[in-house]
Amino acid sequence: MTLIISQKHPVFELKSKIQEISQHFLNSFGFHYFQYLRCFADGSVSLLTNNTSAFEYFQEVGDRPAVYSSFEDAPSYWFLWDEKLPETPVKIVREKFKIHNGLTYVRRTKNYYDMIAVALPKEQENPGTFYLNKLKAIEEFIHEFDRDNKDLIQLVTKNPIALPEKFRDQNYQTMCLNNGKIVIHGKYGESYITPQELASARLLSQGYSYKEAARTLDLSSRTVETYVQRIKHRTGFDTLRELEKALLISP
Repeated sequence: MTLIISQKHPVFELKSKIQEISQHFLNSFGFHYFQYLRCFADGSVSLLTNNTSAFEYFQEVGDRPAVYSSFEDAPSYWFLWDEKLPETPVKIVREKFKIHNGLTYVRRTKNYYDMIAVALPKEQENPGTFYLNKLKAIEEFIHEFDRDNKDLIQLVTKNPIALPEKFRDQNYQTMCLNNGKIVIHGKYGESYITPQELASARLLSQGYSYKEAARTLDLSSRTVETYVQRIKHRTGFDTLRELEKALLISP
């Protein structure tokens, strides 16, 4: 069984555009692969990438998932492919497509989770150390991409690829956040936010206006403003950037 996706789908038509957007960043740090993968609660996905070769390959072979994640019980986290993913797909992308030592940033929400990744054209002797020195730059690029390419993100989000069960991420049923509270460490100790508050805060930190965030989440602007005030009051954070950093390091 193979998965057939039209070559006119945005994932393919936007490949050159994503290469253009990411080229300077990739070249500056020695990367050659970038992906902005959004996985939904029903197992479908949307993808922006400068290189679709690996995605095309996994949809053609038909005997394994086309998407792989590493689950951690935190709203945001990083993982290295070589350490956290199954050996076979990592070996395939390394040997067939020269995609080495991938690093993924995961953002979990109530209805979907993002897996934003970069990778290298050749093997690094110590990829952990290599990436540690570049995390800030990668994080800044992700924020810039979120802020400057909302139209592209919305386009692929509105055109998800429906994956049959065998092609889906094996963790897709556990990756989205439930309706419970998300524990984080605020300025004055342990605190919490809700998935909907988190979704609002993330969109605002990505450059959305209150009105745009409200429209995306099917809320009123007043509700989004209320969520932000609750977050600040509960956690003691003065800015949404502080919240993002806290979420990234929360246990």
